[in-house]
Amino acid sequence: MNLSNPGRFRRQVAGVAMIALAVVLVLAELLHARFEMEAADQIAAVAENTDRWYAAHVLVLTALALAVPAFMGLAHLLRRSRPTLGHVSLVVFVPGLVALAAAAGMEFVLWQMAQPAANRDEMVALGERLNESAGIVPLFAAVLLFPLAWLLVGIGLYLARAVPVYAAVLVAVSQPIGFAGELSGGPKVLAVGAQVAFAFGIVTIGLGVLRQTDEEWERSSSTPDAMSAAV
Repeated sequence: MNLSNPGRFRRQVAGVAMIALAVVLVLAELLHARFEMEAADQIAAVAENTDRWYAAHVLVLTALALAVPAFMGLAHLLRRSRPTLGHVSLVVFVPGLVALAAAAGMEFVLWQMAQPAANRDEMVALGERLNESAGIVPLFAAVLLFPLAWLLVGIGLYLARAVPVYAAVLVAVSQPIGFAGELSGGPKVLAVGAQVAFAFGIVTIGLGVLRQTDEEWERSSSTPDAMSAAV
């Protein structure tokens, strides 16, 4: 990466972050235990392999860090043709990211709650109080802004024809489908499939960004055909 050229550096960071984000999200979803609505069931699921739960959430936090330059790179592609959608998606993305990071922090607490040394009855009671607390509702509502941001930026990419159509569609719909599947207690394969689909979309875009010239990046004028040639 060329630190002497700020534009080139931002482009390279964005492209690499998109590709790395795809890999990390798939790995995190594969490791993550199935989401359970009841506190007792969730703690039991985590207790089956606490190390795996911990590793999954280290990857989640890594993914959130990578998501920042990746998402900013996508918004950059919209700055001329669909600037409003690009700006709105960023406004939605930031609180969603913060809320998701806070939720991941709570999952590390759950990792300790599921340890063999913990009193299971007391931990289940704590989990139930958290689930029933009105104060937790705004946090989980804000978490939903994260998939909404990807939906908005994906729509912008589709309307702008800034990337291959299939890549824009996959970026737009994969995160909402994945979150809906997880939160509704759907099959684990749905959540994993959603992240794999997202990976196909964003890796295509990331490779295309890396293939852009500095002039194309600054003009945000790379065509879908140019990006398609990258894969």
